[in-house]
Amino acid sequence: MAWKMSGTWDRRFWPLAEAFRDNFDQGLELGASLAATWRGRTVVDVWGGWADAERRKSWRRDTIVQVFSVTKIMIVTAVLTLVDRGKIALDAPIARYWPEFAQGGKGEVTVRDFLTHQGGVPGFRPQVSFEDLHDWERITERLAAQPHWFGGKKVICYHAVTYGYGLGELIRRVTGRGPARFFRDEIARPAGADFQMGLTSRADIRRLAPLDLAAAGLPPGAEDNPLAKELVGALSEGDLMSWDRLSAVMPAANGYGNGRSIARVCAIFAMNGKVRGHRFMSPRMVAEAATEQVYGDDLYIGRISWGLGFGLNSPDYPAPSPTAFHWGGAGGSWGVMDPKARVSLGYAPNRFLGTGAAMDPRLARLSAALSDLLPGLSR
Repeated sequence: MAWKMSGTWDRRFWPLAEAFRDNFDQGLELGASLAATWRGRTVVDVWGGWADAERRKSWRRDTIVQVFSVTKIMIVTAVLTLVDRGKIALDAPIARYWPEFAQGGKGEVTVRDFLTHQGGVPGFRPQVSFEDLHDWERITERLAAQPHWFGGKKVICYHAVTYGYGLGELIRRVTGRGPARFFRDEIARPAGADFQMGLTSRADIRRLAPLDLAAAGLPPGAEDNPLAKELVGALSEGDLMSWDRLSAVMPAANGYGNGRSIARVCAIFAMNGKVRGHRFMSPRMVAEAATEQVYGDDLYIGRISWGLGFGLNSPDYPAPSPTAFHWGGAGGSWGVMDPKARVSLGYAPNRFLGTGAAMDPRLARLSAALSDLLPGLSR
């Protein structure tokens, strides 16, 4: 059966839809969705392929998929809205809001440190179980009790799973709402983004595309990195389609959405904090998020330039333009925003490629198409 691309696109943005089509024609996709906005308006919204490995169920407009670390874009957005409102201070110790976090020599770790993966607790020692990850109170207590891995020294080390618990508990302490609910109320609904940090209704399983893991694997070099198991840990355990797994609030990795919902959240930054008539944050906050906070060798993911929770353009993690910032998820999902061009992009596939975001040929093609378009949009 031949695949079909559905959706719409502005003629000016056809190269993006064409790149999406070419990924399918090259045999790189099973099913996927791609969307882009310009000046707050959707200019590409396409989807196609199959929502199951057996190729019996077509990918539809409302199909959703797990996007792993693209979920970090969502939790960062939520935290930055609170920073912008004066509820959280970037250079305040996390322990100001969450006193128990000061245990183990973490009393001086700031919110900015945590946002830039210098929080000192990139994993759990000893390892935790999936049951621990699924229990918010238990897992945040374990995180608070963790000793600083580097004796209080600032070291860049990707907080693959702990990132969501640290920032999520910060949100809960400040607002009284859990991170999934806060994100839904304050970000997703006003942005019109169909994105969830853990599914809230079993009815959504009907539109969920299970991941095709046939080509899955660790990114190159991760097999030799002793931190890999420690940082990802129990996230890879168990049945990915069990309700306990689907509904778990793990704000660094267990998000469900599609290209459209990712692009709509990224549009907040592309539009300097205001979309759909709603002011999410100030232009000053957006500018701070896009400003380099630290540049160096991450112990797990290599050399990187971090903004406030976003990867900035750099040789190892190139963005489509020098003014774009972005982040991707294991398996290939991706979110991009460029305030200068006022463009955002979201991409969500169900074929899980284990090549690493910077080497995924699908992303390379999409990035090249967007890169060619951006100079003409910035004028």
